[in-house]
Amino acid sequence: MKTITKHLLSFALIAIIATIAFRYFLSYGIENQSTIIVTTSAIIYGISMFLAGWVFGKKDGEYLPIFDLGFRFHLTTYLTHNGISLLWILLGFGSKYEKLEWTVMVAVYWGFFLFLHFIYYLWARKNSIDNLDKEDLFE
Repeated sequence: MKTITKHLLSFALIAIIATIAFRYFLSYGIENQSTIIVTTSAIIYGISMFLAGWVFGKKDGEYLPIFDLGFRFHLTTYLTHNGISLLWILLGFGSKYEKLEWTVMVAVYWGFFLFLHFIYYLWARKNSIDNLDKEDLFE
């Protein structure tokens, strides 16, 4: 079954660009102790990721009706954001006030919720036929 689609790859590219921009403005805001820059960049990043996930997820659902409850997009966001964040800190691009431990803790806590999403995905998949929602098949 095809799970990596052109819409998921397009979303991943947007996620990479948005995450790099977010990391830049976040580090800049932290370095200059600007609450406005930190807050604004977080809000813009959150909204842009939500909208990108919604648009590409909807297109993906029309292209390939997989009953995955958005898990592939959640996993892509997790890997993209945390991978870039870890590299950002390890390569020295972060603010002098940013600590690697904070980035790791974000990945751990987010990973816990991603794991819960995965469990829910497995449960929903068990209640589907060939990854298609039973309700949609028999309407």
